Amino acid sequence: MELSTWPQAVPLIVAAILAIYVPGMLIVAAAGRRGIVELVGLAPLVSLAIAGVGGVIAYPFGLRWEWWSYLISCVMVLIIVLSVAGRREAARLMRRGFQQPETVRGAGHERSEESEGPENPENLADPVRRNDAAAVRREDLAPMGSRRLAAQQSVMQYSVPQSSDSNRSVPRRSIPQNAEQWRREILRSCRFWLPAFAGVALAALTVALRLRRAVPSPEQVTQNYDSVFHDNVVARIMLTGQASSLHALPPIREVYPIAFQQFAALSGAAVPGAVAATAVTATWLVFAALIWPISMLYLVRAICGRRMLSDFLAPALSAVCAGFPFLLLDWGTLYSMFAAQAIAPVLLALLWRWCRHDWKAGKWQALSGLGWIAVGVIAVSFCHFRVVMTVALLALPLVLVWLVQAAGALRRVNVKAFRIASAVGALAVIAVLGAGFAIFSNMYLRSNTRPISGHLNGGPALPTEDISSAIRRFALGTPIDSANVRMPVFWPIAALLIAAVAVALLAHTQESLIMATSFLLLGFVFVSCAGTHADWAKVVTALWYKDQRRLFAAWPVAAIPLICWALLWLLDLAVVALGRRALGNGILNRSTQFGGAQSNVTGRGQASIVLRSCAVLAAVIVGLLSCVANPQADGMQRSVSRTYAFAANGSDSPMLSRDEYLLLKRLGSYVGENEQVIADPWNGSGFMLAIGRRTPYYAHLSMQWDYDHDYLARHLGEIRSDPQVCSIIQGNNLHWYLDMGGSYVPGDPQHEMFTGMHPVPDVMQPVDSQGRATLYWITGCGMGSRP
Repeated sequence: MELSTWPQAVPLIVAAILAIYVPGMLIVAAAGRRGIVELVGLAPLVSLAIAGVGGVIAYPFGLRWEWWSYLISCVMVLIIVLSVAGRREAARLMRRGFQQPETVRGAGHERSEESEGPENPENLADPVRRNDAAAVRREDLAPMGSRRLAAQQSVMQYSVPQSSDSNRSVPRRSIPQNAEQWRREILRSCRFWLPAFAGVALAALTVALRLRRAVPSPEQVTQNYDSVFHDNVVARIMLTGQASSLHALPPIREVYPIAFQQFAALSGAAVPGAVAATAVTATWLVFAALIWPISMLYLVRAICGRRMLSDFLAPALSAVCAGFPFLLLDWGTLYSMFAAQAIAPVLLALLWRWCRHDWKAGKWQALSGLGWIAVGVIAVSFCHFRVVMTVALLALPLVLVWLVQAAGALRRVNVKAFRIASAVGALAVIAVLGAGFAIFSNMYLRSNTRPISGHLNGGPALPTEDISSAIRRFALGTPIDSANVRMPVFWPIAALLIAAVAVALLAHTQESLIMATSFLLLGFVFVSCAGTHADWAKVVTALWYKDQRRLFAAWPVAAIPLICWALLWLLDLAVVALGRRALGNGILNRSTQFGGAQSNVTGRGQASIVLRSCAVLAAVIVGLLSCVANPQADGMQRSVSRTYAFAANGSDSPMLSRDEYLLLKRLGSYVGENEQVIADPWNGSGFMLAIGRRTPYYAHLSMQWDYDHDYLARHLGEIRSDPQVCSIIQGNNLHWYLDMGGSYVPGDPQHEMFTGMHPVPDVMQPVDSQGRATLYWITGCGMGSRP
């Protein structure tokens, strides 16, 4: 029996993709969303929300979490969505007398690939917003018949940026009728879809190849403390069908978000005999190589619109930016938090759209936007609710700006309602702050039993540098690995980020200031984690356990949209400058003939196309360089390789050697499904459920042990002379003992209770072994010989 290979993991990867995308895309389409990016961006949110809620509902009824139960849940949601959409469509047709002009959108069509939202003065003032071109139409100008007016109209076409990759509303296109029209349609489609497809494909290929180089077999496990829990959760779902986040892995932990583990279990269940560890790796790859770059593309489109430059650059950079997506694979391993972080950009994009556009675009669009935000919050929460706090931190400036705008709009409409709302809002804020301070004061100020300094003192919470060093590292996007070794600075991305912050402050638009403030807020909380251990820092960072990596994982979410926005702002500024230069060269000069002016404008238009093409080419070069020749990403890849690496045979650290892994994999050949195995969980046998599909008597490395577990761990070596040991063994019907050496962390206080656990030859019969790892049948205490 050997480890599986990567080609053998392909069916699990395909199963995970189908489970996440197919039901979700059908429901998103039924809800009226249009466009490929809309479908693939929102589909994971829908699928994860259904899985999380479905697992909780199924548990009390004793229903197993399997493919059939998941698909039935999806079908039920699809029927509900279709019913609501159908009722709304019927009501709309009745209101309009069953007449549906071409310009009227279909049911639930809030936002398509071709439209970015309602036009407003901010969009016209900001050169990055692409709706301005639609606002300048030649037919809207009064016909004056003069050549000067014609020249003015020509200049306006170039002084207000236009491009075919913008997010303007366009009329429905007719079907091509000949070869030339088909050629133009294909070229247009390539311009619209090729950059985004190429960016996502490059990101997916980069992540997949780097993982393949770092991990020889998808069956290997990340050999760290948290992986024991996550892998065993997946194995438990596969074996028992119990997938409720309110009963994640009893008795170790009841309440824990396990949506990621639910889909890993589905992928494992699709292939008979698949090991939970392989399913976890396959599902992680789907989230990292597909869901994450698509989510970043979705976010950047919500902010910048559909632009060729950002469509390629955003997903490409996401694969190698600030150590992500490998950062939380190397550290923890925090599978659940990683999954939530992978979809967090979509939730942030939904918030952005609603606060900037949807809330003032009509009752239905406002309510629909809130509904999608609710779906996003549910999905992220069932992956890991702490990431909701990260999204709230990044969205705080956005929400504050919206509150000011909403208050202004309400004041203009109804002064009395504005005053009432302001008073209620102020009282609510005061009440929340007062309650928070009262709880905080009662816990930390009045009671001296455990002051603030007594909290958050574990390894992840300890600072790794001083404040100035943490500021530099955050500004340059430099992660540290699981051994606290600083990765190299990747200067192309670092320089782009620094320049983007400067451009954002220089542009001084609402969008740029919101994004810059979000980035600075994230930096402040990160520096509080990494640069100091003061009490105030513990208060600021308590929601993230003062773990700097949990916050640094959001660096790409804050930085990449800012970089893309700044590049587009500079590009559009240059295009505007070309138009103004054309104006200065005499287009509006009365002595200039119209024909010469038109020729001049045409030349400027060609120059604008060349400029945009050069910018896109530069973006492609930066994206390729970042993915191919990136020392920072290379460093993270090496660190992940060490995290997955087997211990040398005969060594205690890290947890598992290859021999020990293979023996665990064979346990099912000897140990019955309902039997338990005594073993020290600190020597790697904690992975017993995930690898061997058999239940360990000690389910985790550390928990609140009862008397039997505690006593047996301390006195198993006295089995021949201690009747209490025999009483526990007989009472729990324990026939098996697995010896796999010592703890992977010698001297850890939590392992102290297991020091009395070792094999006793006279009362234990060897059944199977590989290397030093040996499985014993307990013959003492009257348990008898193995049948």
